[in-house]
Amino acid sequence: MPKLIWFVARSIMNWRLFLVLLIILLNVLVSSAQENELQTATSVIDKRHYEDTAKSVRNKLEKYGLSSELWVTQIYQGIIAGDNEGISRYGGKTDGFLKIEPAKFGILRGFTLETQYEHYFGLDVNRQDDALLAVNTAQAYLRAGGYHSALSLVATQKLDENLSISVGKFNLLTMAAKTPLIGGGGLNTFMNRAFALPSTGVAYTSAMGGPGDRVVLSPPYSLGGQVELKNGPYEIDLYLVDPRSAQSPRVIQRPFEVGVAFGAGIKINSQFLGLNGSHTLRGAYSNANGINLNTVDEFNGNIRSINGSMTKNGYYFASYLMTQNIYQSIADPEKSWGLFALYTISDGNPTPIKWSMFSGLAGNNLLVSREEDRWGIGFYHYGVSQQLLTSLQQINDPRRSETGVEAFYNIALNKFSYLSADLQIISPWVTNRPVETISAIRMQSRF
Repeated sequence: MPKLIWFVARSIMNWRLFLVLLIILLNVLVSSAQENELQTATSVIDKRHYEDTAKSVRNKLEKYGLSSELWVTQIYQGIIAGDNEGISRYGGKTDGFLKIEPAKFGILRGFTLETQYEHYFGLDVNRQDDALLAVNTAQAYLRAGGYHSALSLVATQKLDENLSISVGKFNLLTMAAKTPLIGGGGLNTFMNRAFALPSTGVAYTSAMGGPGDRVVLSPPYSLGGQVELKNGPYEIDLYLVDPRSAQSPRVIQRPFEVGVAFGAGIKINSQFLGLNGSHTLRGAYSNANGINLNTVDEFNGNIRSINGSMTKNGYYFASYLMTQNIYQSIADPEKSWGLFALYTISDGNPTPIKWSMFSGLAGNNLLVSREEDRWGIGFYHYGVSQQLLTSLQQINDPRRSETGVEAFYNIALNKFSYLSADLQIISPWVTNRPVETISAIRMQSRF
């Protein structure tokens, strides 16, 4: 506990974080004063963005089918206990969103084009720790040299109210952010990749064009197509994608050159004692070649660095995700808190994770005036393939499965700025390394 208090105090003293907090506070105070005086704009507490008023350019453009947002998320994170105790880093991520709906100006009914541009800045502790999974998912997918800038582009055509087809380069973190209760995509709820980017089973480990560092079972970006069908409480999706992470330019230049991954999922929205819940079953298969984990002869600490003398064709994956509200707002059922759980299983070769699970509680704080606050606590376990563990033991680099817990609380200062604290305790996959405790403070502003 003293180490945690010291970390919080040091975070507050960090001049960059302090400056941002000061600017946000001044903006809120100035906006409140101006709006109280004029009595013409929306309350600053109710705004979705900093410049969200009835006469703003943003709202005028939305009438013509152009919707945009800009998010700036700052993160100060440090290892407060463990093998690398004392290391802390400041960095963050900028996300720009643009949605085009031509139907609003009279053409291409049912068609939408969504783009997302993201850019990392500063540093992070992801590779300073001993964990298998990224402890800061929002900044986990750096390119060589520590640089990261990416553009995602998805075109969707609705054939009717319940059927749609989407193609493009998908940002799976943004898609994962829509998961009930968990959500966030690493920006304002859970930070650990176990929760922020649940496994999809479409990535693999290969010497040629393998997934990004610590991807394990889910690439951050995926190139391909998806069909979604809704029928009452049922939601069905079918997808066909390139099994490699679309973070690599080669995937865009030469799609599907190593094979395909395809899968399906069915989500059943349920009610239990009048409370919302959901059950999602998912399966995936790929015909891509991966390293035969029985023949691993080279490894430098990262899953993507696995190399071996032989490959193995094809792999499968299945998962079950459950969410169940325990309490929800009568006025807005989406404001809720409840139980979540995920269980996955795969072939274990060439997939490096045989099985995984997480569970916990998360949601909104339903106290009056604090409904926009979010909180969560969760436990995860990643069962590393026994074939991989045996091979690593033979080359004198023993590893083990990984277990961890995480808790966060996210304070909504208003609807366009958020301040959160996060704590992770991890028993890392590096054998004979102590339990790590990692803490963070985050600040997100939306414009």
